[in-house]
Amino acid sequence: MKTEDRGAASGPADTGGGAAVEEPVLCVDMGATATRAALLIGTRIRMLRDPDGSAADWPTAVFADGTGLLVGRAAVLRGRERPEALRGELPGDLGRRARVRAGERSWLPDELVGALLRVLRDQAETIADRPVTTALLTVPAGTGAADPWRAGMLSAARRAGLTTVELLAEPVAATLALGDGGGLRDGDLVLVHDLGGSTFTAALVRMRGPGRADHDVLGRLTLDGCGMRDIEGAAQATLRADGAPGFAGPAADGPWGHPAHSDADGGQAYRDRLLKAAGAARFAEIAAPFLDRAAACCEEVLDTARVEPGRVAAVLPVGGGGGSPVVLGHLTHRLGIPVRAVERPLHAVVRGACVRAVYSARRTARPRRPAAGAVPLTWDLPGGRGVLVERRVEAGAAFAEGELLARVRVPDGSLHQLVADAGGRITAWHAAVDDEVFTGDWLLTVSADRPAAGAGMPAPTGRAVWRTHAEAVTAVAFSPDGRFLGTGGADRSVSVWDLGTGGERASAELDDDVTAVTFSPTRPLAAARDVAGGLVVLDHEQEAPVFVEESLSEGGDLVFTDDGGLLVAVEPEHTGFDAVWFTDTWKEAEPGDFDSLPDGIPPVLVLLDDECATLSSPSFWRILEEFDDQDDFARLADAYDDLFGAHARPTVLATPAVLFVAGHRPDGVLKIPARGVTLFACSSAAGLLATCAPAAGVTVWSLEDGRLLRTLPVEDDALCLAFAPDGSRLAAGLSDGTTVIWTLTRTAAPAVADSVFRSDERQETAP
Repeated sequence: MKTEDRGAASGPADTGGGAAVEEPVLCVDMGATATRAALLIGTRIRMLRDPDGSAADWPTAVFADGTGLLVGRAAVLRGRERPEALRGELPGDLGRRARVRAGERSWLPDELVGALLRVLRDQAETIADRPVTTALLTVPAGTGAADPWRAGMLSAARRAGLTTVELLAEPVAATLALGDGGGLRDGDLVLVHDLGGSTFTAALVRMRGPGRADHDVLGRLTLDGCGMRDIEGAAQATLRADGAPGFAGPAADGPWGHPAHSDADGGQAYRDRLLKAAGAARFAEIAAPFLDRAAACCEEVLDTARVEPGRVAAVLPVGGGGGSPVVLGHLTHRLGIPVRAVERPLHAVVRGACVRAVYSARRTARPRRPAAGAVPLTWDLPGGRGVLVERRVEAGAAFAEGELLARVRVPDGSLHQLVADAGGRITAWHAAVDDEVFTGDWLLTVSADRPAAGAGMPAPTGRAVWRTHAEAVTAVAFSPDGRFLGTGGADRSVSVWDLGTGGERASAELDDDVTAVTFSPTRPLAAARDVAGGLVVLDHEQEAPVFVEESLSEGGDLVFTDDGGLLVAVEPEHTGFDAVWFTDTWKEAEPGDFDSLPDGIPPVLVLLDDECATLSSPSFWRILEEFDDQDDFARLADAYDDLFGAHARPTVLATPAVLFVAGHRPDGVLKIPARGVTLFACSSAAGLLATCAPAAGVTVWSLEDGRLLRTLPVEDDALCLAFAPDGSRLAAGLSDGTTVIWTLTRTAAPAVADSVFRSDERQETAP
C-alpha cells in the first residue's frame, strides 16, 4: 500500500540551530495504540498523515486481508468486519519472539511492525521524491543492546528497507522538543509525564546543555491501563449511565473501537465533545483516580532516583493528555513542580526525534592512535581468521624475543602460535579470549621493555606543577592510554585534564571530599566517589557526566573491570562490594548476581588503619584472617595468586617499619625498609614503587632489588599517588591544591603541559 502525501509543509523545524541534514530521515514514534511519523528534509519537518482520514496519528495496527497487510486506519476499518484478521498494539509483540496470529496465517512480530514502517517509508519517499533509507526510531528508555524489543524493532526496520537506523529513548526525544534547551540549563532535571493512549510513563531526564542532544535518563516507570483513552472510556461510561445525549449505546469494544480511530482529526473532536458533555469539574473528578496513579508513579521514579521534588527544574507533559487543562491542573496541584509546556505535546516525541536527527549528522568520532612508544602487533592467520583461545602474557608483563604470547584456533581447527619478534612489555590487549580475530587486526600493543629501576635510573626529565583544585587534592589517576589525568579534591570537585595541553576536558561537583578517581580501560569514562557516598561518571570525550549515584556508603574505592563492562564501588570496610553497575546501561546489578569477586575485576589495594594494606575482596579478606603473622607474606601472596590468577596485581603490605611486596616477579617477596609509609603506588611496567611518609617527600624504590632510587621533594604533604600505566610518569596530589607530575624516563612522550591555574569559577590553561 503506497500512500499519497496530503499534508502541507510545516515551518522550519526547531532543531536547536544544528546544521541542515541533506539526506532525508524518517523519524517514527511507535506507541502501543498510535504511531506518529515525520520526514526531516534539511531543517523542515513534514508530518506523515494516514490517508484514511488525514490524521497525523496512525493506529498501530495491521489487517491481514489474505493477499497482504493493510496498516493504520484502513486496517482498523476492515478489522471491524473481521476482528480475527486485525492485530493491534504491535510493539508489545516485539518483546516476545513467538509468532502471532492475524487472518489465515501466523506472522513474526517484526513482519507486522515492518509492514507499518514500509508504508511510512513509501509515503516519505513520495514526499521527498527520492529514496529514504535512513530512519530514527524512538524506543522506551532502558532497552539495552540485548533487549529483544530493541532487536525486533531493528529487524522490522530492515524488512521495511531502512538500512541506516538510529534508536532514541522516548523521554529524551520529548525533552528535545523544547528546542535549544527550552530555557533549561546543563544538569537540570526534567520529569517527563507521558500520558499516552493506553499507558502512562514517567521518566526523569538530566539535561546535558543546549545543543548536545544527549540527555541522560535516570529512571523510568510505566503503568498499563492508565492512558488518556482509559480516562475517556471512564468518562464515556459515566455519561452513558447518566443517559447523556449522544452517548447512549454499548461501550466501545477495545482500543480499535475507540472513536479516536473514526475521527479525521485523530480524536480531538471526540475529546472536546466528552469534556463539554461532562463539564470540566465532572471530567476532572472522573480523571482523578487515573491521574493520582500517574502522580504516584512520578513520585516513585523520583524516590528510586533519590531526588527530592524541589531539585526537579520542570515537569514536561507530553502524549495524548499533554495539552489537557485537567491534566495540567492536576500536575501543578499534586507534584508542586513547575510545568513546562511544549508545542503540540501529542507529537513532542516524534518532533524531538527530528531534532536529534539533525545532531546525529554532526556526531563523529576520530580514530585513536597508539600512545607514544606503543607499537601495535598483528599476525597473518591461516585462512585469514581464527578464535583467540589463550593469552599467555597479560597486560603490564614483560616478554622475551620468541616468547609465546597467545594461541589462536584457525578455521581448520588447528592451533596457531603467536610469538614475539622482539622483547618488550605488553601495554594493552585489544582482543579477549573467545573473540574472533582476523589477519590485520591489532591484537595488542607493546612497548620496549625499559626497566626504569636500577643503578642507572636517570633523574626525572620533567616536573609540572598544576593548580588543579581550590583545596587539597585527595585522589589522582591516569587514563589507560596515559593521555589524561583525573583529580579529585577536598573542594568537592573532580576534573579530567588533557596532559598534552593542560586543558580541562570534563568536571563535576560532588557533595563532599573526593576519595577515589578511576578510568575505564575501554571507554572515555572517569568515575569519582566522595566521602558522603556520592558517585559521578564523566565522559571526557563528550565533556559531560553520564551517570550519578548518591546512595553509597561513606568513603570507599572504585574500580572498573578489565573489559570495562562493570563499575564496582568497594565498601569502605573493605569486606565486600557496595554496588556494581553495568556500564552499557548503568543498571545496578542485583545483590545476588555476584557471590564474591566478579570475573575481570582487578583486585583493589587499600590502606587499612595506616598500618596494613589489604585487598578489597570478600574472598581475600577471609584468607587474610587465616594468617596470624604478617611477616609470613609469602604464604599470603601465594594465596592471593591462587585466588585471582591472571587478575592478580602486585601486592603491597605495609607495616610501621617495612613494606612487603609480592606479585611483581615470580621468585619471591621483596622487603623494603620504608618507615611510616602512609600511601604508596606500584608500577610493575616500570619496576618502581613510590611511597610517601609525612614531611618526607615522595620516595621511589626499585622493585628489582628493593634499593632506594631517588627522593622527589614536594612543597606540601602528598595525599595521593599514581603511576601512569607504562610507568613513565608519577603524579602526586598535595594538600595545597596542586598536583605534581614527574616524567621519569627520557623516552616518555608527549610532554606534560607546564602548569594549570584554577580559579573559583573556571579553569584556564597557561599560555
